[in-house]
Amino acid sequence: MERESYKAKSGRTLYRPVVEETELRHSLFADNLGFCLECGAETDGVEPDARKYRCDDCGMPMVYGLEELLMMGLVRIGEVSPC
Repeated sequence: MERESYKAKSGRTLYRPVVEETELRHSLFADNLGFCLECGAETDGVEPDARKYRCDDCGMPMVYGLEELLMMGLVRIGEVSPC
């Protein structure tokens, strides 16, 4: 899953996931993915409605489940740029 930065209402730079539609369908039904808004790290085994779980990479309580991020409008669905 790719990530992109965005400015939060507070003015802080945070990260959100960018996923292709086919990848999103697979992730919603199979992976239980979470995403840290602070550092952009991806985490497995996160409940779909998770909010403010602590990130293993940066230590901040900013990990959200993928379904929760969708409901919050923080997932961009589109083409992921090639490496």
